Amino acid sequence: MAERVLDAWTAQNALNDVVPFVPSLLTRDVEDALAFARDYGYPVVLKAVSDKIVHKTDAGAVVLNVTDDDTLLHRFYSLQRTFNAPILIQKQISGVELFLGGKQDPQFGPVVLFGLGGIFVEVYKDVSARVAPFGPEEAKSMFADLRGRKILEGARGVRVDLDALAGIVSKFSEFLAQHPEYKEVDLNPLFATRDGIYAVDARIVLRGS
Repeated sequence: MAERVLDAWTAQNALNDVVPFVPSLLTRDVEDALAFARDYGYPVVLKAVSDKIVHKTDAGAVVLNVTDDDTLLHRFYSLQRTFNAPILIQKQISGVELFLGGKQDPQFGPVVLFGLGGIFVEVYKDVSARVAPFGPEEAKSMFADLRGRKILEGARGVRVDLDALAGIVSKFSEFLAQHPEYKEVDLNPLFATRDGIYAVDARIVLRGS
């Protein structure tokens, strides 16, 4: 059997006990989406959710910076027409962008990868790795490995709660070790804000057989 990628909502629910996610709602009803946006406040993000959409951004299945009711209505219906899928609406947040992922390595077993998000992981490959599972102190040693570690200490105006982050990375390592059926797991990005650390997206690839 070929590998299968879980849809974003199923992956998020699998990881809810590992890391807090931004406020989120999956719906096919635009009135529910409008009520969510009014309750939590704009801006919001809209995402079409299907296990057939592997790379949501590349497929045009993600709309950022939705700032009012009219835009939400237009974008919601446009995504539904294009993908014939339920829509995930999330509160849009900003902060220090982080990457947390893991894989089942054929030699070492479950391996956790952590780094700063965006250009740091994509261009500079500034990532630290450890064999899972491990505790919070080992997680903190991963932070110290990074060339961009000063950003975690407040260089961009948001001082990251390193104790909270270490707890999340440690719980993630335990999750990865407990689920050998998951070939790859990514939380990319995480955002460290003044209010806490939140995930906005999750990706889980199941092993083939």
